[in-house]
Amino acid sequence: MGAISPPRLCHPSLFSFASPMAKPAPLTTLSGLLLTGGLAVPLFSVLPASAVTVTIGSADYDVIVFEGTYASNESLFQLPPAGQVPWWDGTGDLAVEFAQGIFDQLGQGSDPGYGPVFAYASSRSDVQGIIQSLTDPSSQLDQPFSVNSVIRYAILAPSQVPVSGTPGPLPVFGALGAFSFSRRLRRLVRNRV
Repeated sequence: MGAISPPRLCHPSLFSFASPMAKPAPLTTLSGLLLTGGLAVPLFSVLPASAVTVTIGSADYDVIVFEGTYASNESLFQLPPAGQVPWWDGTGDLAVEFAQGIFDQLGQGSDPGYGPVFAYASSRSDVQGIIQSLTDPSSQLDQPFSVNSVIRYAILAPSQVPVSGTPGPLPVFGALGAFSFSRRLRRLVRNRV
């Protein structure tokens, strides 16, 4: 009787990397890994850790805090898709609704005891905005803030703002396709010579 070999739990080709005579990984495996990594990385960075989701009407919004001046970042303070402030309506009604929906989840704003500013209008010297009390969900203040003051503003998370231009993975697909085609063409030429 021969020796009894231990049962195999998996296919031996899975461990071919351990062999000193193992062939290098095929191009398809390498390109698959690059493609998977190229697609997975953006998925891990979709939202900042401090994003808070609020439902207004039937839509969900991810809101974050931005600290800076209005004067240096005017492009943020517009309605999407141009900006990141869907409550920028000139009346403050939507700003109040968003501020109440978020309540204290975004933490301390620029004023003690209040959350970040939900800016909804501006003039040459001031930004008008709603700040939510961190202790009373039904208490907000409607205040002007200097356009040159560094303030903690509530804005939409960048992932919710439509971005024009080429989508991220598209150039990766193009590069992988060109590389794969060049390898096939090279192999074809080498086999015919």
